[in-house]
Amino acid sequence: MKPQILVIDDEVEVGTFFAFFLEEQKNCQVTVANSGSEALKAISNSSFHLALVDLKLPDNDGISLLKEIKNRQPFCPVIIMTGYSTVKSAVQAVKLGAFDYIEKPFDELDQLEASIDRALGKYQIHKDIIDSELLQEARNLGIITNPDSPLFRILSLAQKIAPKNITVLLSGETGTGKEVLARFTHFNSSRANKPFLGVNCGAFTETLLESELFGHEKGSFTGAHGTRKGIFEIADGGTLFLDEIGEASPTIQVKLLRVLETGEFIRVGGETTRKTNTRIVAATNINLRDAVSKGKFRQDLFYRLDVVSLNLPPLRERVCDIPLLVEHFIAKNTEEKIRCTPETLELLKAYSWPGNVRELSNVITRAIAFSSSDYIGVESLPEKITGIKLSSYPPINNKAMIDLECLINWWGGLLPPLLVQLPNLDLERVRNSIKDVEAGITRKVIEHFLQEPGSTYSGIAQKLGITPRVLRYLIKEKGK
Repeated sequence: MKPQILVIDDEVEVGTFFAFFLEEQKNCQVTVANSGSEALKAISNSSFHLALVDLKLPDNDGISLLKEIKNRQPFCPVIIMTGYSTVKSAVQAVKLGAFDYIEKPFDELDQLEASIDRALGKYQIHKDIIDSELLQEARNLGIITNPDSPLFRILSLAQKIAPKNITVLLSGETGTGKEVLARFTHFNSSRANKPFLGVNCGAFTETLLESELFGHEKGSFTGAHGTRKGIFEIADGGTLFLDEIGEASPTIQVKLLRVLETGEFIRVGGETTRKTNTRIVAATNINLRDAVSKGKFRQDLFYRLDVVSLNLPPLRERVCDIPLLVEHFIAKNTEEKIRCTPETLELLKAYSWPGNVRELSNVITRAIAFSSSDYIGVESLPEKITGIKLSSYPPINNKAMIDLECLINWWGGLLPPLLVQLPNLDLERVRNSIKDVEAGITRKVIEHFLQEPGSTYSGIAQKLGITPRVLRYLIKEKGK
């Protein structure tokens, strides 16, 4: 397959030059975009091995496009093209993730060719990593990440310790994927062909949890009508995932400690000592060290569990994974080709995600259901992310002067049902026209409030029914 190159420059001659140079001399396939909007469409529809981006465009700028390319295609190297007067901006672009910058006119073709070769080589290295067994196995288990993410380092460590017969303690917020990482550890170990079983220590009473873990003899307690094996017996030779280990009672903690120290246990109501060769991977979303200092968790059990400790980063600390996760959840929920608009992705990356990956999955599932086109727009996101309550807008009355706040809310609420009711029209054309009108209204509203004496971001945001974060984004988008 030929390397796919994207050239973004408003000068037709530049595009023609690169099309000839790269296709004839470097055996590449070249796509030329003469504007920012064409570039965004190109990176939405195709994947590229390299992007050459001019800093100055009529409807956008190279810095913004650099960020967008890195968001959508994290492994695509970007070379910035710049004139003498914008070299400082090009250096800034390199600091933001650009691979290199080259000055126009292109007098030194050897230097240009060398930079392109290095960039394509870097892409191939990243591509090899992406296709590596590590990330492929992780993806098969539902772990979506990339080499630039802090989660990738955790995966590498988990892969290294997986073959060792040692206990692992996973920590992290709810929804960060502790059980999935436990499965990853199991399937990368010599125990992969044996059972992987999990139990939530906070989901059972003490008596039921003891029975669940160690089994029970007939008649050992009310309702014990027969003998039952526990998870330690069933998972013998495999891996036991103990979720929310911090919720285990003192009695359960003592019995777990014995299993870890000797591999022995007794069924509830039994007298026979039994052996198990089960590896324990425990998880917690609380600080066990603090629990130990407060006397709520046994220190000796903590040290037995904490042989290797891996802390999963929350989603807000791995924002670079959000575009990949969004694509994964879209593919998981629908066979249709749906993408997020740039505005939607920006808001998804700005949100704090207290529920982490699990919350993102739910949001994308909801957005697909609400979307009426091939794109997931801002209107499909919940209010907690956008700060805009689109479903409740005031009615238009017959006043000669319509309040600006009323107008913007009404228009936002009108857009989704309007698109649904026009199935026989060219929706792309309708959508673009509506977006132009909506953008014009938004710009006028913001300009109106910015000109008021003593105006503040928080005050303007309150009037518009949005969050200050969204307002700052809109101001930046409008070039203010």
